[in-house]
Amino acid sequence: MTDIKKWPTLSGEKVDILKQVFLAGESMNIDNFVKFFSDDAAYRFGNSPIVFGHEGIKQSSIDFLKKVEGIHHHIKNIWKIKDHEIVVELEVTYIRYDGKVFTLPCCDIIRFQDKKVRKMLIFMDISPVYKTPEATLKTNVEDRQEAREHNKFSYIFDK
Repeated sequence: MTDIKKWPTLSGEKVDILKQVFLAGESMNIDNFVKFFSDDAAYRFGNSPIVFGHEGIKQSSIDFLKKVEGIHHHIKNIWKIKDHEIVVELEVTYIRYDGKVFTLPCCDIIRFQDKKVRKMLIFMDISPVYKTPEATLKTNVEDRQEAREHNKFSYIFDK
């Protein structure tokens, strides 16, 4: 395994694998990212549904990668729960294509099977990254339309 200088004070076999996972995520190359996962791995990002295997991880990542052009992980703490389980506290910086930058708190639970990630649960509110002027405008228009429909419905019962 290559020497990892980004987080020099953190080490151990599973921690070193995890560092490689984060660096692969930062490369924004999905194929490089999934190679660190077991074939039947479970993966969940935020409130998204849990997905399984390399193909599930790839499919769940495609739309997200269209939204951001850069990702950087800032590890704050790592706790080894068992020989095969790690909890990571971190902040993740996302750079959108429109230049907006968001640094968000995150906590990951990672379970290993041998030297592969068997389960990764990412606990994070990613919604700020998805809030764009276009999305806000669309939401406001949809909310106004729904309010109008509600008022029509209320009007029927008020007669």
